Amino acid sequence: MQQYEQLIEALTDMPLKIKDLQITVLNKNEESQKVSNEVSKLEAKIKAEINAATDANGKKLYSNAEMREAELVERTSGDLEIIGLKEKHDALLREIAEARLEVEMLSNQQRNTRTLLDFFAAFKDQI
Repeated sequence: MQQYEQLIEALTDMPLKIKDLQITVLNKNEESQKVSNEVSKLEAKIKAEINAATDANGKKLYSNAEMREAELVERTSGDLEIIGLKEKHDALLREIAEARLEVEMLSNQQRNTRTLLDFFAAFKDQI
């Protein structure tokens, strides 16, 4: 009977745990989006500098898209702020994925617990 009560208690606690994890996912998603926006702003600034760059004669330094893209890659790969933000973004994505896995695990556990409780209820006279 004690196992039965423990299952009921676990089943009662799971919705709150799942909700808390889902809120964590939402918050991490918001944070991830902010970091991504920050990276985009920094990259946009660098792109504007690249597009405005001219030589001594006033001719554009990066006249085609391939040259501009190569210069963007070159500048952003050495930008410590962008590198740090991208690392933070990657870490947040990992945390989001892990929290989603935990939500899935708890949801599965919740279904399994319900099944066990149904089983015990069906055979309560025999247990």
